[in-house]
Amino acid sequence: MTSNKVAIVTGGASGIGKATAELFSSRDFTVVVLDVNRGTARKPKGGKMVSSRVCDVTDEGQVRTAVEGVHNEYGSVDVLMNVAGAALIKPVDTSSWDDYRRVVDLNIGGTFLLCKYVVPIMKAQKSGSIINIASVSAHAGMAYRTLYSASKGGVISFTKSLAWELAPFNIRVNSISPGLIETPLFRRNVEIESSIRGILPRELVERKRVDQAFKRFADPKEVAEVAYFLASDKASFVNAIDMPVDCGWTAK
Repeated sequence: MTSNKVAIVTGGASGIGKATAELFSSRDFTVVVLDVNRGTARKPKGGKMVSSRVCDVTDEGQVRTAVEGVHNEYGSVDVLMNVAGAALIKPVDTSSWDDYRRVVDLNIGGTFLLCKYVVPIMKAQKSGSIINIASVSAHAGMAYRTLYSASKGGVISFTKSLAWELAPFNIRVNSISPGLIETPLFRRNVEIESSIRGILPRELVERKRVDQAFKRFADPKEVAEVAYFLASDKASFVNAIDMPVDCGWTAK
């Protein structure tokens, strides 16, 4: 890819978002991280700028201000990577309406709001790539993840429809469905699920590890590399797909 391209990465303070921001920066992107937390990705040695703006992606006013600020400062938005999301591991009969609203508002609503304000910029440019983070939970039944799975299934459907809507403007829209990725969120989820199942966290981690084809969990950088490919000109004919990054787990 050429230099002087600008990427917005939501949820870039940690995990997949942070790894994506750092990888894109190392490959000549100016990266703007949007996150509710002030922590940010680091600028790799020799990489371009990585800046951070505090933004709640479920707040339309904050999203509009953030996107307009990026456009005014850098003149374009070439890639939008929607990583910000909420997990929920909880039996459906003990889940509340507030749980539902939190998961759906963040996972689907945040994706929608960023697209709403980035799309006009990309339309004017007649180019752009949008990548949304879904989940393997949208492809396979997983206990205690009913609301989360439904929200991520919504992200995939949103992606496919938006891809057709934006194709006349040379804007590609794809999603990625990560499997088990070694992130702080994964460890927090293990604590929650082990409590529900009544087993030790280390036992649950081992069960999950041996259930993987390569007997390991993914590094966030492995998802970031797929995101970079989907954003690049090498994926110029790749549109409206959901790409699992799960080492074949959903193929079992």
